[in-house]
Amino acid sequence: MKKTILLLAAVAFGFTSFAQKPSEGNILTEANFSLNEWNNEFTLPSLRVRYFMADDMVFRADLNVSGNSTTNNFLENADGTGGSGEQKITDSYLGLRVGIEKHFAGNDKFSPFMVGAIGIGFGSNNEEWTDYNGFTGGYQSGVTAAVENGSTGFQIGAGLGADYWVTNSFYMGMEFGIGYGVDNYKEGTAEQTGIAGQPAKQVTAERSVGGYSSGMFNTGFRVGFVLK
Repeated sequence: MKKTILLLAAVAFGFTSFAQKPSEGNILTEANFSLNEWNNEFTLPSLRVRYFMADDMVFRADLNVSGNSTTNNFLENADGTGGSGEQKITDSYLGLRVGIEKHFAGNDKFSPFMVGAIGIGFGSNNEEWTDYNGFTGGYQSGVTAAVENGSTGFQIGAGLGADYWVTNSFYMGMEFGIGYGVDNYKEGTAEQTGIAGQPAKQVTAERSVGGYSSGMFNTGFRVGFVLK
């Protein structure tokens, strides 16, 4: 058993000893796994393609897809008696991002870099009300509604990261950064029935939210492979 363990350790050491960083012309793909606390959100790992334009200069493109579904319940009476209402909220997001990485010396296996990137995003928000009045925020028998809204966003940011090459075709790494973003919320609609004095269809005005710090770079663990 001891000999087997020593042999496996020697093989692993051999893989890492002869691993080398990519060079001009290589194409890589990777997935980013966020270190943020898990919750009820559905979030695919951020997917990335990287192209080495030179040994120390990389073009990259990212795709982010996420979604979240939440159901809130509202009781008629505080003691739990009577009827209950429901508000179901469904959000989805698609983000596209491109950037340039500048790599520094490091060594044959370790490659630190800095990156600048810009991105755009498209989001949607939908709600369904059943015996719930979203204008007052509580239970109301007979009220139903369908609420729809969407948004577009722009981000710009900079970050630092590093790759560690385990073999000539496989690497791991970390990355973190900061960003600035602006979101534009489109005209939304709320079609409802059962609310006296309220029009059956209401429209919300377009608006913008800017100046926030965006999560442009997921602080997390990266794994990738050489495609070419």
